[in-house]
Amino acid sequence: MLDLIREIEMELEDGWEAASRVELQTAEHTRRAVARFARALWITAALLLVLNSARLVTWTNGFGVGPVQDTVVALSAAWNEQMGRAGLGDPSEAAREKLDTWRMMRWSDVEIRLDDERQRAREGARLLRGMLGEETG
Repeated sequence: MLDLIREIEMELEDGWEAASRVELQTAEHTRRAVARFARALWITAALLLVLNSARLVTWTNGFGVGPVQDTVVALSAAWNEQMGRAGLGDPSEAAREKLDTWRMMRWSDVEIRLDDERQRAREGARLLRGMLGEETG
């Protein structure tokens, strides 16, 4: 590794200063990439906290026994109750139910459903073409 750095230094006009600038640019690029990832992670955690409070309760119930853990479990249960009262968990529950129905389908059922959707799309296109044909004719 040191040989590679020494070769880079010899190729650059400014020697150590140029290598340091390259290293600083690389470090800055890495820092920005990590910051972007951390932001995305926090946003994802916040969305899960808001939209999936039932899973939060399930997760926290697996914690050990202790004063901090008991507090976290109680807070997550209270949060889930408030989310249920406000109805904010309904979209995630509806999406989960829809995915569960798709998971339980056999492949032949999926093919039938896809064929039905294709037929509906063809019918819609035919109706649209008919309406366009009437206006120009």
